[in-house]
This record gives sequence, structure tokens and C-alpha cells, in this order.
Amino acid sequence: MHPESRKSRMSNAKTVSRKAKTPSRVRTVSKVPAKKPSTPVFQIFSGIVIVLFLALGVTFYWDETHRNPLIGKWRAETKLGILEIQFDRKSMLFFGTKTPVCYDIQADKVIVFDDDIKVGNAYKILDQETISTEAGGYKTVYKKVK
Repeated sequence: MHPESRKSRMSNAKTVSRKAKTPSRVRTVSKVPAKKPSTPVFQIFSGIVIVLFLALGVTFYWDETHRNPLIGKWRAETKLGILEIQFDRKSMLFFGTKTPVCYDIQADKVIVFDDDIKVGNAYKILDQETISTEAGGYKTVYKKVK
């Protein structure tokens, strides 16, 4: 055998073994990090969403409280004595009993429905300080308590 051919065989053997040790580029995992959303843009978007929800909540509460003319405490002087009734957003207090209610608000009256027994009572709005109701043929006039 010729010495040069032996040398070229040995160099081929070294090259083969060297190539086997290095991983191919196809199998390597990319070291480029995944693209994340821009943090300031995400924070601004989140802030806008939170502000919108707060604004809607305040608007709903403001409308319900100021649109319903019955909200508050009312007092009537009758032959039986003084009657007091108090209306909240979702309940009314009458004779010391708090009852869950819902309201049907109309131009000149508000119908208050008892959520438990599904019966309503109409309260006529005479002005901002005066309401009236009729029950059993008797009319009762209430004045707003300040």
C-alpha cells in the first residue's frame, strides 16, 4: 500500500468520526426566544378594560339610584299612626320587615313587586317629595324624609 493512500484513509476516518460527534443543525433547538406581547401595550389595554368596567358599574348604579324616585325613606301620618317605608335598590323596609323587591318605573308611578310572592303595589308620584298608594280602598300619602 502506498503511504499517501494510507494517510488519506486515516484523515477520512478522522473526518467521519468528527462529523458523527457534532449534532446536525436540523436537530438543534432554536435559541431565539418566543416573541412576547409588548408589555406597555398590554398594560395600557388592560387599564382601558378595567376603566370601562368601572365606568359601566358606576353608570348603572347612578342610573338605578337616581332614576327610581322611590329610593329613600318615606313617612305617612294616618289615623292608625305614623307609617314609615324605606326603598333601596333591591329591597324595601316596611313594618320592620326587609323584603326583596323589583321595580317597574313608569312616567307617573312606580310599581313595586315583592320578589317572594310576585305581587305588586303601585306608588303614584305626585312630586319629588310626595307619593301616594291605595290599598283596600284607602289612600295613603307619604312625604319624603330628609
